[in-house]
Amino acid sequence: MMYSMKRASELLGIPVVTIRAWENRYGVIAPSRSSGGHRLLSEEDLARLRFLKNQIEKHHMKISEAAKLLQQTEPDPPEQAAEQSATSQKYDGMVDKLYTELIQFDSAQADHTIDLAFALYDFEEAFRRIIVPVLYRVGEEWEAGNIAVVQEHFASETIMRRLAALFRVFPVNASLPVVLAFCPEGEHHHLGLMSFSLFLRKRGANVIYLGPDTPLKDLDGIIESQNVSLVASSVTDSRCVDKLMEWIDAAARKHPRLRFLLGGAAFERAERRPARAKVRFLSVDQWDDWHKP
Repeated sequence: MMYSMKRASELLGIPVVTIRAWENRYGVIAPSRSSGGHRLLSEEDLARLRFLKNQIEKHHMKISEAAKLLQQTEPDPPEQAAEQSATSQKYDGMVDKLYTELIQFDSAQADHTIDLAFALYDFEEAFRRIIVPVLYRVGEEWEAGNIAVVQEHFASETIMRRLAALFRVFPVNASLPVVLAFCPEGEHHHLGLMSFSLFLRKRGANVIYLGPDTPLKDLDGIIESQNVSLVASSVTDSRCVDKLMEWIDAAARKHPRLRFLLGGAAFERAERRPARAKVRFLSVDQWDDWHKP
């Protein structure tokens, strides 16, 4: 039996973003693709994820330690192991290099490495296999006290600056809806929103990106003047949810054509998702469905 990323997350109690991070950083699962391009996990994939979760929760291991233990207890066939090792090494060397440059405040060399990543690989491959693992590593090392907050800020802002510059690269398809993207006031974490906005721009959508901590009272004029038909918002801080949903209710009444796409850690679990007629909650593996009503 095969499972969508969302279903696997519900069965295991592991957020989708965490599953994707473990996959990208440690290669612990190997999802296949449905005919529609959606990622599908096997029973074996679920068993591996369950093993990792148990090691972390019951034995207080770090994910890196649990992943290493998994490799030791479940050896791959020689040809598969060689292929996976070559693929992993292809990305890991660049991940290590970029991480080191960022925590050493070497902006010139970090920019060069990011340029190289986007030159060697497709945007989404470079983003998911190199940029995201670097950011997760920075976050883990900061939480563990191994790097200072200024190093974490420099790394995050350097990558955010580079991602923002990509907006001018992708052409706009005038037949696609105009998207207004923002994090509500009080929400300062906008890397996920930036990533989704770039995903949309790469597909031709005209994205008006407002970024973090956006005052909700100022949005009506933009929606009307720019003919916005789709609103995308990301929230990690659950304290920002109620005010955002109040604004959505009012905006939906005032602008009946509007649809809303919401994501972020504040909405990862189903019980955190307030039901609304024109609101969809998208996890990373559902991004391809962004245009569906």
